[in-house]
Amino acid sequence: MGSFLPFDDDESFAERIKGLQYDELLDVWLETQQIERMLKRDVDPSAELAPEYEAMILDELRLRSTRRLLPRIAR
Repeated sequence: MGSFLPFDDDESFAERIKGLQYDELLDVWLETQQIERMLKRDVDPSAELAPEYEAMILDELRLRSTRRLLPRIAR
């Protein structure tokens, strides 16, 4: 049985997400939200799935949005 490892183990999560396409980044964020909801529902209502990962994803999305807006503002 084969496996797919999208990331190099030596690379930090923050660096990994910088290389993802926008849709891939949103998919990672959505999947983390779904897993956390499932954990809270089925295992422990106070469970959190690495909240720092969510913060990093949201920071990367904000950065990308700002970069898209900057050329328009500079006009």
